[in-house]
Amino acid sequence: MPNAQTNQKRSRSPNAITRAPLVSGGFQRVSKKRPCRICGRPYYCGYSTDERTSICMWVSDGSTYRGESKNGGNIHVHTDIAITPAVHQNVRPVPPSIPLATLEIRNAVFQELIRLSPASSYHPQLVSGPGGLYSRGLLEDHAKNYGALPPSQKERAALASALRKFVLDTFPVYGKLHSRAGVVGIPGFWQDPSGMVHIWKPRNYRMPILVIPYKDSEGLIQACQIRLHPNDILAGEKKYRWLASPLERRGTSSGTPIHFTFLTRDYPPGGTVVITEGALKAETLVRFRPKARVIATTGVSCSHSHIIEASRPYNALIAFDADHRTNPAVCRQLARLIAQRSKDSCEHGLSTATKIVFWKGSKGVDEAAQENIQLTTLGISEWYATLKDKPLEEVQRFWTEIGFKP
Repeated sequence: MPNAQTNQKRSRSPNAITRAPLVSGGFQRVSKKRPCRICGRPYYCGYSTDERTSICMWVSDGSTYRGESKNGGNIHVHTDIAITPAVHQNVRPVPPSIPLATLEIRNAVFQELIRLSPASSYHPQLVSGPGGLYSRGLLEDHAKNYGALPPSQKERAALASALRKFVLDTFPVYGKLHSRAGVVGIPGFWQDPSGMVHIWKPRNYRMPILVIPYKDSEGLIQACQIRLHPNDILAGEKKYRWLASPLERRGTSSGTPIHFTFLTRDYPPGGTVVITEGALKAETLVRFRPKARVIATTGVSCSHSHIIEASRPYNALIAFDADHRTNPAVCRQLARLIAQRSKDSCEHGLSTATKIVFWKGSKGVDEAAQENIQLTTLGISEWYATLKDKPLEEVQRFWTEIGFKP
């Protein structure tokens, strides 16, 4: 029976190529101004500050490909770029890494954040208004599980200060570390040179920001995602981000944990779990399908090794967005997850099944459930038979490369 260790330890992906060593120095996320050199997308991927290494979340082949990274991305090394010019590039230096606080402390701080600054504090913007939690079909009781970040930097600093005091009072030994900063080591928090603690970015926003907890298999909050309001999203940017601060002074990365809507200790092996994208989507699905046990990753290309380990004892229904037959990149990632899970089951002597969830219309399975659209399932061979053109080519090429037969 999996427990909290399910998503605390990193298991190696069954089909992963031996990981190539990363170059020294820090990494930055791609953007609209600086998209990924491999796939051309302005989101999800990353690159080293010396420009010699790309971490592409979509493409795992080609002459630059060197293996799989720890976060499930694909390492590409650009041999056409020299190392020496990197010192002259106008890039933001990456601060020293701060160790992650224990799960107990992270859970307590995020719970307190939601208590002090609930989504209901900004009811029209985050709960009852257009695009709010109620629009997804969630109820008042569900809304209590989500927090909010104030739009102004000053208000967020006040919230961070209150949480610093909470850590000093509740976890005095930990609170004394890092010059009594308290919240340093918790993703999303950081400390400026004057000693003041902050949460999220050093800038103001037009609207409040929704905080979405990611819980482990025992119901403890490991990290949080945030959802920016459309008024604060620039063209080409994503509305969902990790509440993390790896590029800020004394900041910390959140990693890419997965989310459980159920406690694994209460659900015996042999049952069925649904695998989807995003904790908010997973919780919405459970709102309309109360018997569903859902495990969520942040995207089709993320945390495959965690998903495989967490779903190992169970039959799995994969319910990615409706483009899992038409988007070549999504099809490739789905094919990758299918193959890795199949190999993992064989290695552990299991006969658990993997199927794909289908529905007509609606982008996400949560929307389909909300609209009471019928959900059906297809076996892997049946799903494969529905593919054509570029999606089919992508899946065929990938499965041929790794020697997988559905």
